[in-house]
Amino acid sequence: MPQKAGRVAAYVVLFLLGVGIAFIGAFTQAAYPPAGLIVSLAGSGGLFVAGGSLLKTKAGAAVPVAGWMLTVLWLASWTKPEGDWIFVSGFLSYIYLLGGTIFGVAAATYPWGGIKPVLLSGESVKTRTR
Repeated sequence: MPQKAGRVAAYVVLFLLGVGIAFIGAFTQAAYPPAGLIVSLAGSGGLFVAGGSLLKTKAGAAVPVAGWMLTVLWLASWTKPEGDWIFVSGFLSYIYLLGGTIFGVAAATYPWGGIKPVLLSGESVKTRTR
């Protein structure tokens, strides 16, 4: 049971890190063009890869992607009281949204637990270990 609780705690932390990276990246990519965009995308991609490689599961990468995606979509639809949008209609904002989504999908579909070769007949390939 403690191992399962630790894994659940890791998923919660990864989700919250995804929310934080999305929030910081949303403002960084617009504030410091083009370096802010590069840093924001690198941080997002790094978190997605770190989650998958540390937990060795696709869910380890998908959980921070979910936190990032929900936060970015919420920020994209939200306006400040002055009437300003968080994501302005510009090239860098679209690159951040599209690039982060591509990184997220790539990280969430990567086989982090390893690839088990399968023959066309459906049988597992037996590998020799020495």
